[in-house]
Amino acid sequence: MIDHILLGHNPLFGVNHLSAERGAAVAERFEDAQAIRQLLLGCHELGIRGMMMSTHPRSSVVAEVIGSEPKLRADWRLYPLVPYIQKYVREANEKGLLNVVRDQLAQATWAEKLAFALRGGVGLIGKDVPQALKLLVDVELMPFKGRPLGAIFLHDTLTDLALGLGVEAVLEVFIEHVREKYRAVPALTTKNLPLLCERLKRRGLSDLVVMASFNAAGFYMNPSAEACVAAAGTPGLNLLAMNTLASGALKPEEAYRFLGQFPAIKSVVVGTSRVEHAAEAVTVIRRYLPSLS
Repeated sequence: MIDHILLGHNPLFGVNHLSAERGAAVAERFEDAQAIRQLLLGCHELGIRGMMMSTHPRSSVVAEVIGSEPKLRADWRLYPLVPYIQKYVREANEKGLLNVVRDQLAQATWAEKLAFALRGGVGLIGKDVPQALKLLVDVELMPFKGRPLGAIFLHDTLTDLALGLGVEAVLEVFIEHVREKYRAVPALTTKNLPLLCERLKRRGLSDLVVMASFNAAGFYMNPSAEACVAAAGTPGLNLLAMNTLASGALKPEEAYRFLGQFPAIKSVVVGTSRVEHAAEAVTVIRRYLPSLS
């Protein structure tokens, strides 16, 4: 089982799907580590015990805040979303992919660097996609070494690419690697919930955690809101609903009353930059989704 209510990471990193200007303003506020500390501690008081976390350049600041606060250090769990695709695309254009990987490995011990080089070299020379995926996951998870992990999510870019190319076996490689090496819950993120559910069913994979947009406005629900609602009835689906407020277009009352109709929803991501907004969301979630209390 994973935590029922997770704090979303987007506000901390200035991501706003409707307004880049508003996102930048929020990101500026969270350049102060004290603002991050107040938000996390406030959410902890509300009963939230975990948060989504990409390997955004500022994720290390968040990790430091968690490590410096006894309450958070004791029972706050991280849910990494890997890999952080935007970082690789942006930095690879600026300084080359090899230098990006080298920067990531800067945190590793010499023994770890040697192991990465041996495994990664063999995989890339032999065009071994599963080995390369494992290497990518391992490199991305290095900033979270020693931190309690709730689940490890594969980014929707890779999940949906595997679906599009018809190579769902890659997803099984990720699932097995996370279970065996990290003893964590493997989870998949997608922008096409119906297609993912169909392919997982075809391969006999069930009881997996899947994160996808799910909201009353149909925001980011592909290929349609109706198709996603139908997919929510897939047996064995453990759905982590994100974009539940449709990036601010919905009020918590309307948003979570809608989600309460779907037993497949086992967890919810709450993306907020203020404790008072988190408090309102948590109160309404517990009213309409009592199983998440």
